[in-house]
Amino acid sequence: MKHIHPALVATIVMITAFSGLAAEWESLTPNNSLDGWRVLSGEWNVNEEGVLTGKAEKNVNGWIIYEKRPFSDFEMTLEFKTPTPTNGGVQLRSHWLPRMPLQEGETVADTPKQMYGYQVNVETRSRKGTGIIMEENGRGYLANPGVDALKTLKQHDWNAMRICARGDVIEVYLRDVLACRLTDEAFIGGFIALQINPFETEDPFHEIQYRNLLVKDYGREGNWEALFDGATLNGWKKWGEEDWKVEEGVIWGRSGPKKSEGYLATEKIYKDFRVRGSFNVTGDGNYGLFYHSTITLRPEDGYPVIAGLQGEVEPGYPGSTGWVYESYQRGWLVEPDHNTMPATALRVGAWNEIEIRTKGNHVTTWVNGIRVLDLEDGGQKLFEGSFALQLHTGGADGIGWKDLYLLGPQENAQPQ
Repeated sequence: MKHIHPALVATIVMITAFSGLAAEWESLTPNNSLDGWRVLSGEWNVNEEGVLTGKAEKNVNGWIIYEKRPFSDFEMTLEFKTPTPTNGGVQLRSHWLPRMPLQEGETVADTPKQMYGYQVNVETRSRKGTGIIMEENGRGYLANPGVDALKTLKQHDWNAMRICARGDVIEVYLRDVLACRLTDEAFIGGFIALQINPFETEDPFHEIQYRNLLVKDYGREGNWEALFDGATLNGWKKWGEEDWKVEEGVIWGRSGPKKSEGYLATEKIYKDFRVRGSFNVTGDGNYGLFYHSTITLRPEDGYPVIAGLQGEVEPGYPGSTGWVYESYQRGWLVEPDHNTMPATALRVGAWNEIEIRTKGNHVTTWVNGIRVLDLEDGGQKLFEGSFALQLHTGGADGIGWKDLYLLGPQENAQPQ
């Protein structure tokens, strides 16, 4: 029989009563299994009591990641304990990516991978470290826990933790006492992972235990409006000779006979907004999600000419996906840096998500939940226009788009 700490039960009841959706809670170790988890380093197993144990040698960072799906807005509850004092953590909105920047002589294919994202620290060598929110392999400590929460912890015993990630706010509770709160948006989505990190210790071997790992997935909160109905191109207009079709809930853009350039644009124009969409690059061309755009046909040959800002999508890895380019004008707003972690955010050969937020001249972009660009654009002259999917010198297969959603003041949406 599983043992659930009374404080954890109270936490679950409180959250369930607030949401009214008890069925949404799900176990991350269903039937005492590691289904959906991948061991990256160290030794990890779950026993018949549902206790997930991680073991690692001195100075070896042990990781296990839950890859069944990523999470954006969610709540998570768990308990942790260490037989001997050690260090570990719970990763959220995280990613296992090549270590960047590359060192001289390295390539992205042969460099080791490491964890990026937010970590809630578990520190049982002393009370003061547990509950810290930090950015793993990034900015370090971002928020420190309060004394009242730390006083609730018990050494060598099970301790309850609750993590709430909603929008740009992350809260950590220890035994139902708020430990710390962080407002940050470097990562808005990613995977859950667990760590055992026996550093600065003389003991040759360490272990950490987790149990009752439960998650409630809110998806993406907010009043998101679908830009694509999943079946037709109603509300969209084709520009150019490229081929745009809906197949099994996906908008596919494929090259026409000239393999030139084409667009699929919304019939409405938008101003300040947040837009996101999932894409799968299957061709070898250049693609993008335009915003604040206007398209005209060149009189002499009917070639579509676009004025607008483009969230870049391209198959390169590391690449420029997520950086912003102003077509026929300034070019790159910021020159893409391919020797940074965001340049590796693209999952080659798989579905990815790009998100763009604009407010006035402030633009922020994310790829798969990783922030790529955050810019106050002093040279911006375009402040409204349509969204447009681009197909530029693509291969025969091109690109697929789905799950296109808009979050923003709907009074900004106007017909062209």
